[in-house]
Parts: sequence; structure tokens; C-alpha cells
Amino acid sequence: MGNLIRASEESPRLPGIRRIVVLGLGALLMVALAIGVSLFELHHNREVQHQYENSMALSRLAFDAQSLASRMRALQALAPQDTSVASPGDTALREALRALEGDTREWEQRIADVQQRDIPDDAKQQLARLQTAIEAMRQATRPAEGANALSESVYLAAVEASQAALLSSMRGSVDRRLIAGHTVSEVAAVTVALASVLALVLGAAVAALVHRAQHESRATLGVMGQLLRTDPLTGIGNRRSLDENLPVEMARARRARTALTVAMLDLDFFKRYNSRRGHAGGDALLRQASQSWRKQLRPTDTLVRYGGEEFTIVLPNCAADQACQLIDRLRPGLPDNQTFSAGVATWDQQESAEDLLRRADQALLTAKKQGRNRTIVSGREDQISLPLRSA
Repeated sequence: MGNLIRASEESPRLPGIRRIVVLGLGALLMVALAIGVSLFELHHNREVQHQYENSMALSRLAFDAQSLASRMRALQALAPQDTSVASPGDTALREALRALEGDTREWEQRIADVQQRDIPDDAKQQLARLQTAIEAMRQATRPAEGANALSESVYLAAVEASQAALLSSMRGSVDRRLIAGHTVSEVAAVTVALASVLALVLGAAVAALVHRAQHESRATLGVMGQLLRTDPLTGIGNRRSLDENLPVEMARARRARTALTVAMLDLDFFKRYNSRRGHAGGDALLRQASQSWRKQLRPTDTLVRYGGEEFTIVLPNCAADQACQLIDRLRPGLPDNQTFSAGVATWDQQESAEDLLRRADQALLTAKKQGRNRTIVSGREDQISLPLRSA
């Protein structure tokens, strides 16, 4: 358990969740800023569009006012001075005057419509001045009222008023400018671009931290899983490792139609050894035995500490006789003339992992009953097995 705690403390620490949350909120704020600025720019563009439409209507009124003033001046010059004398052109002149009167009324109606729009006060004042000048021109086109002497000055006033209205419409069509002479659209475009870039950078940082957290989580889980499958005293696999590995080897042996043998080893008189050498000496014996045996095994073999002083070896592609030969090679690796008993069972391709381990354990018990320091194969319990070495 101490090794487990120490390994968990030494494992990579996950990035703080606070950092991920802060960066995520920052990215969301940048996205919200970009959306907000985009909506503001859209609203501003609509206002500019309305302003442009109003300016265009105002400029058309100014051009039409100049046209009306020019027509009124021309018709006034053609009007006879003596209205009592009829002339052949009187009918055409009257028709032209009636047409001019209709156009003037239509023009005045358009002015009334434009004045109802949301236009600057200066533009409204220029429209009122222009309307007054056109009304004065219309009065001047009526010879009976004696306004001929004022026609030139009235015409000039109408032209001046139309030009002022035109200038007012041009000023109204100019987009408002901000600091350093940049328009709202330019500032909005730059702000959206910067906010989008920052959102992408923060989003990439969040993604990198999350990926790092996932990677380190998997690494930590891998370390913890390895610790759960490892015996802390000897460094080899434990009972959990055996329970996971043995079914895999059985499935592999079934597919390949090869032999699979399990051997159980138990140190003889371990409690006596532990009493003489102390617990530290007993632990050292367990470590030396496991390390010595692991060096003698193949890479495909699995050595685990089954519990206490008992070990289990899973031997793929190995028959019972070969397993016995291997066990004989393991005996000289123990210090202080220490011996062990062994039970061997070969899988019959049908039984479960529990039954296979049970047969190996029964063979081990038989070896211990027959005097220890010997190997018994399951199914051959009646064989004569002499001690290989005196204890």
C-alpha cells in the first residue's frame, strides 16, 4: 500500500481545472464579443443604409428643385406681358403651366414625405428653405401678380437653396468616423478579427489542456492499474494479475491447439525460516526467489506471487514433463539451501481456470504430504517422488 501511495504521488499531476475553466470562459467571452460587435456593426450598417436612402431622397429633391426652377424661369420668359391679347402659343403655354403646377405639387408631396423621415434638423431646415424658394418661383410665374421684376433674384434664391440642400444631403451620407479617422465598420471589422483570433487561441489552449489531462489521466490509470497487478514486496505479478492473464493464455492455447501448464510452488518450512531470520530475512528470501526464478523463465511465461510464500507459474506451449524440467532448474536459485515443493497441472482444453488451479494446488499439497522438496504432476499422485535435496 505504501508503494501504491508513493507511486500515485509521483504520477503526473493533472492540469488544474481552474485553468481550463478560465481559458474556456475567456474563449466564450471572445466569441460573445465578436458576436456582439458583429450585431452592432449590422445595426450601424442599417442606420447608415437608412441615412444613405434619406440623403439620396434629399439630393433628388434638390436636383428636381433646380429643374422646376429652370422650367419656371423659362415659362415666365415665354409668358406674354399683356394678358388681354391672345396669341397662338397661349394654349401650349397654359398646358406647360398646368404640367409644371402638377410637378410642383408632386414635388411638395415628396418633401412632406421626406420631412417625416429621421433626417437631421439641418436637412429639414434646408428643405423648408428650398420649399419657400420654389413657392416664390411659382408665384413669379404668374404675370398677373406683377412679380416679373423679382424673377431673377427669386430664381437665384431657389438655386442657392437647392445647392444648400444638396450639400446637406452629401454631408448626411458621410459615415461617422471614430478615433484616428477610422469608420465604425473598420473598427468593428478589426475588433471581430482580433476577438476571433483570441477565441481560436484560447480554444486551442483549452483543447491542448484537455488532451494533456486525458493523456495524463490514462497514464495515471495505467500506473495505478499496473500497481494493482503487481506484488509490492517482490515486484512480480500478484493474484489479480494471474486472474487476468490465465484466461487469456487459455484462449490462446485453445486457438493454437497447444499445451498450457500451470505450476504452483511453495517454499518449504518458510515459517521456520522466518522465525530464524526474522521478517526482514523472510522478505529478502521471497524477493531473491522471485528475481532468480524470473530470470530462468521465458518471456512468455508468467510468474506471480499467489499469496504468502506460494508462487504460481503459467507456462504456455509447455507440457507437464517440460514443466518438471524447468522446475528442477529453478531449485538451485534459492539461498541457504532453501527448498520448495511444486504441483503441476496441464490444461485439458475443457476445464475452467479455477479447476486448473485447483488441480495444481492439490498436486502441491500431495508433494508437501510426501515430504516436501519434490514435484508432483496432477494425475500422477501415485508416482514415487524422492527428495531432490535434503533440507
